[in-house]
Amino acid sequence: MSKNLATLIGLSAILMWASLVGLMKQVSAAIGPELGITFIYSLSALLLLAIFKVPDFKQISKKYLIFGTILFVAYEVCFSFAIAYSQTARQAIEISIVNYLWPSLTVLAFVIFKELKFNFLIILGLMLSIFGIIFIQTGSGDFSLNSLVDNFHSNPLSYILAFAGAIIWTFYCVLTKKLSNGQNPISIFFVGVALTLWFKLLVSGQFAIPSMDIPTVMTLLVASAAMGFGYAAWNIGIIHGNITVLVVASYFTPIISSILAMFVLQTQLSMSFWQGTAMVTAGSFICWVSTNWSVIQPFFKKLRKGQKAL
Repeated sequence: MSKNLATLIGLSAILMWASLVGLMKQVSAAIGPELGITFIYSLSALLLLAIFKVPDFKQISKKYLIFGTILFVAYEVCFSFAIAYSQTARQAIEISIVNYLWPSLTVLAFVIFKELKFNFLIILGLMLSIFGIIFIQTGSGDFSLNSLVDNFHSNPLSYILAFAGAIIWTFYCVLTKKLSNGQNPISIFFVGVALTLWFKLLVSGQFAIPSMDIPTVMTLLVASAAMGFGYAAWNIGIIHGNITVLVVASYFTPIISSILAMFVLQTQLSMSFWQGTAMVTAGSFICWVSTNWSVIQPFFKKLRKGQKAL
């Protein structure tokens, strides 16, 4: 497989993941949050087991397997139910942007745990991302504590879950860097998510065979495939493709996700939403640039040489 093809496959993962917000909300609205999310993750787990098989547990750190599974399960549950419990299509998209604070928080965490050197651009990027969230919630550039509180009180559970998910994924990224040793037991992680959701469903006594029409079944299958194939495609891209291109492209996921969700859920988003989303994306990208300057510096050198040649 060529490097360019692998990179394109990896980029397709970003599109598939970006579609999940709208698809998850659509399935949850049709058959209920608990059943919808449980079915999506169960089908995705089966798909990933078929693609990646059961990993060799002897090659995986026990600490990573235990704590990695706990953090991964906790994140997926927080993220999925934050979307599922949203009250409107617009709110589902807004809440998903809160979750995308994790790239900036991850860079900050790497600095705290001395995995990366401190750079003032990290603080700038984090503050820009946070201001972007405020901009989305208030609908303007003027900070209004009352409007923030009112928006939060409209659905505190979803907002808390989304923010908790961002923090949990930050710790998962730090743990993965320290303990994974290059291993990727994603199929086991997803089985853990599916089992947790089924346990929650059975204990709560909310399980009942739902009546689903053909469009709902198709949406459920597409959502499950997007999640499962997304991880498979990303794995191919990271191993065989251009990692720098993939990482940079992944920071634009909030914008791509919002555009796809807007069409899937057939809702309109204000200009202030797009401005705030752009701030979150730019803040995350600034954090990445601050710690990866040596990676992108050769690109600018080539660009300057090309300009001089002209």
